[in-house]
Amino acid sequence: MLSRRSFLTLSGALITAPSWGALSQQKTGQILYASAYSLSKQAHFFALFDDQGDIIWTAPLTNRAHAPVVHPNQSIVGIVSRRPGFFMDFFDVSSNQKIKRIKPSKDHHFYGHALFTEDGKRLITQESHYPTGAGKIFIRDWPTGNIVQSFSSNGIGPHESVFLNEQVLVIANGGMMTHPDEDRNVLNLDTMQPNVTYLSLKDGQVLNQVSHNNALHQLSIRHLDVNPQGIVALGFQYQGDIWDQVPLVALSRVDQPTLEYLPIPEDIRVRFKQYCGSVCFDKTGDVLAISTPRGGLVAYWHAHSKTFLGVENCRDVCGLVATDRPYEFLLTSGTGVQLKSNPIKNHTKVVKKHARIQWDNHLRQINL
Repeated sequence: MLSRRSFLTLSGALITAPSWGALSQQKTGQILYASAYSLSKQAHFFALFDDQGDIIWTAPLTNRAHAPVVHPNQSIVGIVSRRPGFFMDFFDVSSNQKIKRIKPSKDHHFYGHALFTEDGKRLITQESHYPTGAGKIFIRDWPTGNIVQSFSSNGIGPHESVFLNEQVLVIANGGMMTHPDEDRNVLNLDTMQPNVTYLSLKDGQVLNQVSHNNALHQLSIRHLDVNPQGIVALGFQYQGDIWDQVPLVALSRVDQPTLEYLPIPEDIRVRFKQYCGSVCFDKTGDVLAISTPRGGLVAYWHAHSKTFLGVENCRDVCGLVATDRPYEFLLTSGTGVQLKSNPIKNHTKVVKKHARIQWDNHLRQINL
């Protein structure tokens, strides 16, 4: 147990950690990326690396993690444990200290993702009340982690959420009911009802909710992103038979009652093996990228014309983030590769390959 002195020291660090800009001793505009990685099944870490792919900060983790969460103002990064997750660890990069561990509410688990509000004063977590399967959205005070408000996610399995704006949260309710005691077995395959929910953070009102038709009820909605024009992209993970011909990517808007499934050539759709990993728009919002680690590729679309653009092949690729250049993405894979890809210019560049590192599923950009 922490002594009172240690507690006060860490509490002070949470409040007084420098800004990302103050942390950088180099010119402004430098970019860092955050991702979890593993060296083996027992050795797990969290790292920041620069635009050249060089790791500049790393910290050990007790278990494998899923997605980073970046504080918008202070030099604080967090990492969320994989579903069913029972911790979020936060680090002050400036002092190289682990400064906070947040645990889920009683009888709940995390889903691998979380996000800060724009002002950095609140942390939003998606959680499952696993005795009932009910999805919850908890708004937590930062830096205490205390819950100040909670809403129903209006579905089962709220895996990831993004802000449409400061007052509206878009939630990917995956529809899969699971229980930590049964690992990753889906307990409701016959009754799954995934949806995307637009939730008002003012009062918890559902502004819009869209689902598949009944024939696609096993098409889990897992990951999502939103572009500056308010278009939400969704990536699916199908829980039915591998040979079923189902859509894997769709677009949504807060004012639209149905999903717009994006076209994908059948030979590429088959390669996805019914599994989308990360979902990401480029800086302009014009180009959409979806990764599939099972298929070893990233597929690209032009969002506004809904045109399929092609693929980038990369074995075990899942991590995906927009760079500061139009139409360009940074990709990371379980083989240790960091790759930049621009589907409009048809340009690919290997940034670096780390021989022993297995990059985990998701990464985030940090602007200094």
